[in-house]
Amino acid sequence: MTTQVVHGAFGPKQVKQLKEIYERAQAVTAQYPESHVANKAAKKLIDAFETVTRSHEAVCRWLSETEPQGHA
Repeated sequence: MTTQVVHGAFGPKQVKQLKEIYERAQAVTAQYPESHVANKAAKKLIDAFETVTRSHEAVCRWLSETEPQGHA
């Protein structure tokens, strides 16, 4: 969760807070059944965090795989 996307956009205090939110959301999903409203809300939070990191990883992978053909 704490990739360069998060580190670039937020300071260390905010990163720590976001990491805590993410970890607590994971704990909620482990504690409550899938049908529980808290579990559903926690899963939405986790999905939001993971979507940001996945899209950043995809962009970095795409950039590393492209072969520049000259000057832009």
